[in-house]
Amino acid sequence: MRKYTLLQIFLFSGTCTLAAFIEADAQGTSSPQTPAESPDAAFVQQAGQGGMAEVELSKLAADSAKSPQVREFAQQMIRDHTANNKQLALIATHENIQLPKVLDGGHANLRDKLQAEHGGDFDHDYVDVMRADHEKMAALLRSSAATVSTEELRSFIKTTLPVVEAHLRMAQDLKVN
Repeated sequence: MRKYTLLQIFLFSGTCTLAAFIEADAQGTSSPQTPAESPDAAFVQQAGQGGMAEVELSKLAADSAKSPQVREFAQQMIRDHTANNKQLALIATHENIQLPKVLDGGHANLRDKLQAEHGGDFDHDYVDVMRADHEKMAALLRSSAATVSTEELRSFIKTTLPVVEAHLRMAQDLKVN
């Protein structure tokens, strides 16, 4: 019976692990990129989080807003951001980047706060959140245009920024009591 030293076993297991990682990468089954690993992943995470929040908060507004104008605005946000989120998800799949699956703490807190409000208070706070979130998203898109590395993401930014800016103007023009 042959005896192996710990060093031989360690080297053999390391070689097997490395071979498995190389094989997984060649098959396209490597782990998704994380925001710490690439500016592309960081952008996709932030844009995905913002888009998911816009849809979720707007669904709440479509059901709970007092003002017909606010409900109409919320429906527009749902339509546009749902389409945008689908486009981003396709890009994320191509780039092997994982999208967020749940709202971050800040947006979850906003959702919980809005769920407890009614009438004019709800409308006012929802519109304030939409203004702030669209300002943040526009800034993210502008700053990321120079840092993302793929043409697909640059194209996404180029087509998304005018829509986000239009949403921001709509939110700023909404009159709520």
